[in-house]
Amino acid sequence: MRILQAIGISSAWAIGAGSVADIYEVHERGNALGIYFTGQFAGPLFGPIFGGYLVERWGWRSVFWLLFVFGCILLLLVVFTMEETYREEAVWGKESSKEQIEDVDENPISHVIDNKNETASTVVESKRMNPLASLALLRHPFVLIFSMATGFAFGGMFAIENMLPSLYTNVYGLSSGLIGLTFISPGLGEVFGSLISGKLSDYFLNRARVQRGGGAVYPEDRLAPNVWPAAFILNPLSFFLWGWPIQFGWSIWVSIIMFGVQCFAMVQVFNPAMSYLVDAVSDRGASVTAAANLVRMIWSCVLSLIANPMTEAVGPGWVTFFFGMLNFSWAFLLLLMKLKGPQIRAYSGY
Repeated sequence: MRILQAIGISSAWAIGAGSVADIYEVHERGNALGIYFTGQFAGPLFGPIFGGYLVERWGWRSVFWLLFVFGCILLLLVVFTMEETYREEAVWGKESSKEQIEDVDENPISHVIDNKNETASTVVESKRMNPLASLALLRHPFVLIFSMATGFAFGGMFAIENMLPSLYTNVYGLSSGLIGLTFISPGLGEVFGSLISGKLSDYFLNRARVQRGGGAVYPEDRLAPNVWPAAFILNPLSFFLWGWPIQFGWSIWVSIIMFGVQCFAMVQVFNPAMSYLVDAVSDRGASVTAAANLVRMIWSCVLSLIANPMTEAVGPGWVTFFFGMLNFSWAFLLLLMKLKGPQIRAYSGY
């Protein structure tokens, strides 16, 4: 049943980003994606809080009844209120190129990232559906680099969520309800981090466009200055300072605060990386998001599986040190994409 649940939710992750790419132009897409990801990250803020007290009061089955009711409400909202955002070829394709060319001078920003081979960011309807076609995008180095970056950052956070309950219970004696309250810190870090990251993404992209004389914008503009302190300092350091205080028996507040910092830093990497992919492959925004999601969830699974056995063997300090160094090392490839991104994308034809 968990597999079926994961299959269902995976469509929302991919299609949601594709819908944002359909609706919003490049210069406002970063903020829109930031808001979109905020909704996804709000789950870790509210879920453990409600779940912890539901388990204490009515048992574990109550959590699934709540999710069942919530899922039915969401299904009704999707069916009756959500509109299709698919881009029709007759409207967005070559047929309308004459009308769009007339608008280039007034709004040139939408004709650089969203154009590939001079087709205005269309989703070309295929006569034959191949559900595995999106995986072919992982053959492009820039797609794989950003997918791995989000996988390590998100996977490390996910692994901590799996390590946390048993450690907080065994070391600090916390109940399920109190453990749920500790997730306020990472939840706030993710929500506010996502909103701030989206705003900064659009701000620095538009500033770069102005500096070029109001002309072209590039996906590399998404890798704004807020990415680098997060990728090289805050993200790895917060991993270190989450595990070692628990291993040494320090105050629980150190780990609670550091988990919030890690989640804040994680979205400073996650959001720009996903925005980069959607901008670079805007004609297949849902597909490239699906490919990145696959890599991210594989690493989330792997890191979560090894986290608890490693914790029992060497302690949480060394485990999170490994997670931090993994993220720190991969940050250099993000820096490479900032410096050599256009050439690497050109190698793949983007």
